[in-house]
Amino acid sequence: MRMTCTGKHQRGLGLVELMVGITIGLIVAAGASMVAVNQINEHRRLMLETQLQQDLRTAADLLQQDLRRAGFRGNGEYSVWSPPAAVGSLDEKPARLASASPYAQFTSTDTDDIRSLSYSYARALGGGLYTNGSTPQDNEYFGFKWDKGTHVLYIQLGRTAGQPNWQPITDPDVVTITDFKIDVNTQSTDMGGFCDKPCNPAATGAAAPVCPTLDIREVSFTITAQASKDANVRRTLSGAERVHADAVTGACPS
Repeated sequence: MRMTCTGKHQRGLGLVELMVGITIGLIVAAGASMVAVNQINEHRRLMLETQLQQDLRTAADLLQQDLRRAGFRGNGEYSVWSPPAAVGSLDEKPARLASASPYAQFTSTDTDDIRSLSYSYARALGGGLYTNGSTPQDNEYFGFKWDKGTHVLYIQLGRTAGQPNWQPITDPDVVTITDFKIDVNTQSTDMGGFCDKPCNPAATGAAAPVCPTLDIREVSFTITAQASKDANVRRTLSGAERVHADAVTGACPS
């Protein structure tokens, strides 16, 4: 006697199996999406950090390059005494006394709106000549400032009609300057030992004449900033520059 099996074989997937497969696929896709999103966010953050660091470094380099020239007089011979020349001839020239440099002054400003440092240095005219006026020319005024309202750093390139010509060196769409500190460190040295006649080194309550002094200056600054598109990306950059032109105040007794 021969028996015949009449059962049907199953073909395809059941509903439960299909739902399990879809669930597993969604989990894998969600994990891959999270990894991709994290990679994109990390790349974006690194790009913002790099751009912020580059912009701060560029601004700091501009400040340091300009500070190296601060106080430069151009005609250095006017800062020292010159003896008479060609005495007894028709071309006789009298002795020339040393004069104070009009480029030596530094001016700091700190208000509710701005924080700035202003200075000047000589710029050559045609033929490499320098002026010898008692005050700098309009194109010889320089400096830098932080606008606390716009959070932008500016550098001064001369004056126009007596007003500072400020040019931005940071882009507010990229960098937000949250703080900018400036310190001028001065070390004074008594120059009385170089005078022919005695003088008093004490500047306060001293009998005249007071000895001249040499001021050696260094300007240090700290820039704190954040990326304009992500406040969590922050950087701080510090720098210092020795002012090459020292300031001499006072004069030896005549």
